[in-house]
Amino acid sequence: MRHIKKFLAIIWLVALPATAQDKAVDDTRGAIEFVEGLASETIAVWSDSKLTEEERTAAFRAIFEDATDINLLARGMLGRHFRTATREQRERYMQAMSDYIVAEFDKRMTQVGFRELKVIGTKPASGKAGHVFVRTEVQRDQGQPILADWRIRKKAGEFQIVNLEFEGINLMITNRDVFSAKVKDVGVDGLIVWLKDQSESAE
Repeated sequence: MRHIKKFLAIIWLVALPATAQDKAVDDTRGAIEFVEGLASETIAVWSDSKLTEEERTAAFRAIFEDATDINLLARGMLGRHFRTATREQRERYMQAMSDYIVAEFDKRMTQVGFRELKVIGTKPASGKAGHVFVRTEVQRDQGQPILADWRIRKKAGEFQIVNLEFEGINLMITNRDVFSAKVKDVGVDGLIVWLKDQSESAE
């Protein structure tokens, strides 16, 4: 009887929809390894003296775009204004945001002197999506470590970054406030121009 129950339990798990099994919160070890692997790749790129600045930026972009759901971040940062934007504005905004997000991450990591990332634990994220925060300390060339919480999701067996908190400052919420103020002052078109300017100044 015990073997029959075990067999039925296995059948039940296999029959579950992918979304019921495919959650980062149920695979914290995988989420940790994902963040550690991403950190190792990034450090390898930044510490490679053979790369030119353009090559380093391009290599970082490739790593970051593969590891991050930029579309989700971009839509979340624009908030309600994304729904009211025209199709043409959305397309231009998403193009500008891809450059902006990559440049922002690159700039902030460079500013803090990121040389090592140490995982210190995990924490379930709020909501029903099954996301998990991988809690880390960013070891720096100078100064005390900085706390960084990476919000990770798992979809179709793949992990992705969907948000980041630096010392408790939420990347998506902070930028949403900034973007909302920009839209109020100069509209969505003005925001797109500002995003492009920010990306170019970070280069």
